[in-house]
Amino acid sequence: MADEESQKANKSSSGSAGAGSSGDAGKKADESNAPEDASSSENAMPNPSDTFNRGLKAISKDARPEDFEDLQGLYSIMYMERKAERYFKRDPNAPPTPDDTMTAGNKAYDKAEGFVFPFRGKEAEKLAECTKTEPKAFLTAAAMYKDLSRYMWAPRLLRQLVGNEIHYYDPIDIERDKNAREGVIKSNSHTFGYTQISINAVKLYVLEFPILRQYFERKNHVGADYEIRALLDPQCVAMIVAAVCEHHLKLWKGQDNDDGVPIPINERTLAYGYNPDVYDVNGTLETSPVPIYGARKILMPSERVINVSKHVKKVFEQDY
Repeated sequence: MADEESQKANKSSSGSAGAGSSGDAGKKADESNAPEDASSSENAMPNPSDTFNRGLKAISKDARPEDFEDLQGLYSIMYMERKAERYFKRDPNAPPTPDDTMTAGNKAYDKAEGFVFPFRGKEAEKLAECTKTEPKAFLTAAAMYKDLSRYMWAPRLLRQLVGNEIHYYDPIDIERDKNAREGVIKSNSHTFGYTQISINAVKLYVLEFPILRQYFERKNHVGADYEIRALLDPQCVAMIVAAVCEHHLKLWKGQDNDDGVPIPINERTLAYGYNPDVYDVNGTLETSPVPIYGARKILMPSERVINVSKHVKKVFEQDY
């Protein structure tokens, strides 16, 4: 799952599940010439934090034992994708690359207007597609996940997260969804549908939460390529976004943030987890995009981090 303008500029290398390459490749090639203390070099990749280990420990105990190895592998992929994303962000004000420029009947980028978002003003209409057969889909989805169900604000948050993704949907997203429906998928790390979640992320959440797998089966999303069919089905939106929030609830339970205090669980921290966008750049909190050099790590949610996050502000500045 960066603030939305930068996310749109980087869809080929980012998303909720991140890009498919690792920023460690260059490091390995240059290890012999690297200074003894890599962290002291401003050009060096940061030392791995304990984020990866936290993630593995947070894997749902409800997952089937036979799926645990796959869960570890998928989490490793997502961890490295997010790690690479920090170092290869482009300027959101720069025009898309030729590979990213898709029209879908609208210019993806206009020199005067910047990025074009065709769904603006249609958020309620698109959200209605998600509740067409299940009017209380967001309420039901929140209630089906053990930890998320404890919070009365959860259904509203799920709806706001999806509304925000729709608000920032651009022609590149539309074209990518169109191609996916025709069987053309360039990367499992690209994001699709109204949740803007990747195929890799869906694979992880299905293994972590059997209830999501069962829901897809009830919707007849089984067999080959079931992930993309689920992502493109508005009726699955509420359950998918609820899985993302439940994942972060489990990830953060009992964990400390970068200020050394327990991570608070509330609407704002879960909104941040859906698209974390705050980095520590030489001791200063910055939102992405950040300089390639000097960025140490993306930060876990805390009050000061949430107050800086552009993504959190945008999620709550509009009511859908």
